[in-house]
Amino acid sequence: MRKLVFVVVMSLVVNCLYSQNRDLLIEHVELLNTTGFFTSKKDTKLVNGEKQLIFEFTDVTEEYIVRVFPAKKFSDLRFDFFSTSDYEVIDSVFFIDDSFYQTKIRFKKIIDNPQLSLKVRSFTKEGRAMITEVKLFPVAVMDYGFVQKPEDMFIGEENFIEIATNLPKNIVLQANWDTDYPLHTRIVNHKGNVAININATKTGQMQVPVFLKLKRPVRDSLGKFSYEIGPLNVEFNVKAGRLAFLNTDIKDISVDEKNRYEGVEIQIDNNPNLQIQKTYRLVESEEPGAALVGELFTKARLTNNRVLCVLRAFNYHNQTDGVLYLNDGEIPKFITNFSIIPLAKIENFEIMRTGGEWTKSSVVYPGEEIIVRLEGQSLSKAKFAIEDLIISKEDTLVNRNEVVELRAKVPINIRKKNLNILINNSLSGKSLNVAEYEVFRPLDYILIDYGNGPKNLFDFAGPEFSTKYLKDLVISFDNDKIDENEKFYGNQYFDLEVKITGSKGEILEILTLNSNKVSPGSASPRHQYYNKKNAINEIRLNQFLSRKTFDLDTWHRIQLVFKPTKATGNRSDTKIVDIIVQKSMRFDIDVSFPAGLITKKIGEPGYGDLGGISLAMIAQFSFYQKDKISRFKPYKIGAGFIAINALNFADSNITRDVGVVFIGSLYPTTKETRMTFPLYLGGGYLLSTEKWFFLLGPGIRVRL
Repeated sequence: MRKLVFVVVMSLVVNCLYSQNRDLLIEHVELLNTTGFFTSKKDTKLVNGEKQLIFEFTDVTEEYIVRVFPAKKFSDLRFDFFSTSDYEVIDSVFFIDDSFYQTKIRFKKIIDNPQLSLKVRSFTKEGRAMITEVKLFPVAVMDYGFVQKPEDMFIGEENFIEIATNLPKNIVLQANWDTDYPLHTRIVNHKGNVAININATKTGQMQVPVFLKLKRPVRDSLGKFSYEIGPLNVEFNVKAGRLAFLNTDIKDISVDEKNRYEGVEIQIDNNPNLQIQKTYRLVESEEPGAALVGELFTKARLTNNRVLCVLRAFNYHNQTDGVLYLNDGEIPKFITNFSIIPLAKIENFEIMRTGGEWTKSSVVYPGEEIIVRLEGQSLSKAKFAIEDLIISKEDTLVNRNEVVELRAKVPINIRKKNLNILINNSLSGKSLNVAEYEVFRPLDYILIDYGNGPKNLFDFAGPEFSTKYLKDLVISFDNDKIDENEKFYGNQYFDLEVKITGSKGEILEILTLNSNKVSPGSASPRHQYYNKKNAINEIRLNQFLSRKTFDLDTWHRIQLVFKPTKATGNRSDTKIVDIIVQKSMRFDIDVSFPAGLITKKIGEPGYGDLGGISLAMIAQFSFYQKDKISRFKPYKIGAGFIAINALNFADSNITRDVGVVFIGSLYPTTKETRMTFPLYLGGGYLLSTEKWFFLLGPGIRVRL
C-alpha cells in the first residue's frame, strides 16, 4: 500500500513539474542555412514585446537545418518535429551524439507569413505529448540594383527600370505615385519583374532618390532593423515631346456601364491649341485606325489654367500600357495618360487568423485579430471599411488592383451579427458573420456539493467519504470562470453519467444526462449575446434518481463521470468523482461460544475458574476505520447475556449460571467471514449466584 501511495504521489509531482516547466524543456535551438549559424543562446531578442529567434535568409526556397538541445533534466524525453502551416519537415528526425535532435525544414511563406514559429513536440515516458513553441524573426539579406537604366525620356511618357535583386518578393509594391520630385515614381510589377515606374512632368536633367520599402527587415550598418533599402538614384534627361502632353487631375478614372454614356467630368491642362466645345478621340496609338479608347469633350476653360472635360470611355486602359493620343479625326494633336478602370468591386474574400491558413469562411469571433483578403477589380485605389471592426492599417504588403489585404480586429463587445464590407462608403454586397465561441474549456467551472459545501471538480483527487446524512447531491457551476482574462470559450456542453453501486460492487442504478448546457456568467463581456436557451444553473441528482441519495446505505458508492459532449479524443478531458457513503460504527447482535473463559467472582479467593463451552448473545457496536471502505477497527464493545458452561456436558458436577455482562472483544479484521475467533474481556453480574464477576478468554463467533 505504501508503494502504491508513493507511486501516485510521484506521478502527480511529475505531472505538475512538466506542466510548470513546459517552456524549460528545451535548453536552446539552432538554425543553420547558407547565410550562417543562429542560436537562441545569443540571437534571441525582444521583438514587439516577445522573445524571438533572429535569423537571416537570402532565398525564399532555401532549406534550414534545425537542432534542438533538450534541457538536461528532461534529456530522457523524446522530441519530434512536424510540418505546420509555417513550414514543412523535409527530412527524418535524428538523435545525434545523445545530445541533440536534428531535422531539415523549408518555410512555406517566409516573407508573407505575419508570425513564424517553430513547434517542437516532446513525449513523456507515459506517452503524453507537449508542444513547445519557438517564435522566429527572419531578417532579409538583399542585393539590389538596376538591370539596365536608360538615360533619356520624353515628358509625359512613362518608363520602367527593372530592379535586380535576390528577394523581389520582399519589396513592397506601390499603388500611389511618389510626387515629391518632378520625376514621379512608384514601385510596380512590370512583366513579372519588380520595376520602378517613372513619369516625367518637367523637362531638363532630373534626378530622384528611390527607397525600396520591405516586408521583412534588413540590418543596417549599425545592426538595427530597417524596413527600407536604398537609395537607388534615378537620373534622366527629360526632353520635350513631339506632341504637347496634357496632364489630368485624376490618374485613375473608374467607369461602369452607366457613365459610359453619361460621361465622367475631369480636368485637363490648358493649351492654346486645345479647342473648346470639341470632341477629341482617345486612341492608344498615333497610327491611323488605332483602337478607340474613348471620347473627350472639352466643355470650358477654368480659372486654374485647366479645361473642364467630359470623358466617355469605351474601353479600359492602363497607364503602364503607354500614352493616349488626343486625335482630331485621325490626326494626333496632344498626348495624355491616365488609367480607365472598372468601378471597384469585391468578388470574393478570404480570412486568415494568426498562424492559420486562408479560408473562405465568413465567420469571425469577438476579440480576435484577422487578415481579410479582398479579391476583385480596381481595388488598389478604393477605400475599404468593415462595419464596427477596427482596421489597424491597410496592409501594403498586398495592395493591387486584384487583391487588397486588411488587418482588422473584432471588438470584444461587438453587437452586430452581420458586418457589411464597405467600398468607398458603399455596400459591396459582401459581409462577415459574427459567431460566438463554443470552444471546449476544461471542466474546472463545475462545482459539486454533497453536504460539505461546493467543491471544484478539479479538487477531487480520490474517493470522497460522506459521513453525514446525504440529503442530496448538487452539481452547480462557476459561470464567471468560463470566460476569463478576455479569453472566450462560450457555451459549454458536457455529458454526465451517474452510477450507483452497493457495498459489494453490485450496480443499483445508472443515470445518463447528456448535452448539459452551461452559459458564461455576467462577468463575461459577451454574456448578453450568448444563446442561453436550455442552459442550466444546477443539477440536483435526486430529481432524476429513482434510488434517492438519502436512502443509500453504508458503503454505497455514487460515481460521477463528466466528459465533453463533443469528444476531443483527450482522456484528460474526462473527470471521474467517487462519493462513498460512510458510517462511523455499526450495531449488530453476535452469538458466540466462548470456551476456556477464566471467570473471577468478586469476593471469592483464587484466580477464578476455567470454564467449558459457554453461550453468549451480545448486542455490540463495531467501529469503521476512517477513509477505508468497509474495514472495521479490531475491537468491539457491547452488552448482553452469557450462559457459562451452557454446553459443557462432560462434567455432571459443573456449575452453570447465567450472567448479565458488559464485554469488549478483539477481532481479526482481515476478512469479512461468518466465523471468527475473538478474544473477550469484560464483567457482569451472575443471576443465580448473585455475584459480580470478571471474565477473560477466547471464543468462537458466528455472525447472523
